[in-house]
Amino acid sequence: MNLFRLPVALAAVVLALAVQVRAQSADFPGVQKAMSPAAFAEAGLSKLSPEERARLDEFIRGYVASSNEKAATAAVDNAVKTNKVTEPEVIQSRIVGPFRGYDGRTRFTLENGQVWAQSQQDTRSYPPIDSPPVLIVKAGWGHRMYILGGGNIRVTKRK
Repeated sequence: MNLFRLPVALAAVVLALAVQVRAQSADFPGVQKAMSPAAFAEAGLSKLSPEERARLDEFIRGYVASSNEKAATAAVDNAVKTNKVTEPEVIQSRIVGPFRGYDGRTRFTLENGQVWAQSQQDTRSYPPIDSPPVLIVKAGWGHRMYILGGGNIRVTKRK
């Protein structure tokens, strides 16, 4: 994504998203610090090497972040359906799995559980990007998805 082509406010949001993604991994102190020494030992986690504990910590960080994002998205979707609030102007998430581009009928499954479909017939290939962050911005006539490292395209939400 070329940040210089985006409106200044949107470029700032994209940069904030990238910083937030990196900061999320700092929220969880690690399983060894989060548990009491007795609970850590009882769970058998002291048998793990430092590398294995680091992988477990990263898994927990990702799982918690994904679970929190799905719960928040479900709450917003429910509030929108019951007319308590309007749909958000900006949605932040990540594409599940590798992104290689779009072909005119591409569907994008996001970590927050939403599915968005390409609504314009453009075709474009990109080098594979694993689970890139995305911003979906509500525009006057629909939505535009900005994919970090993968351009932007008009999309519609699928149920």
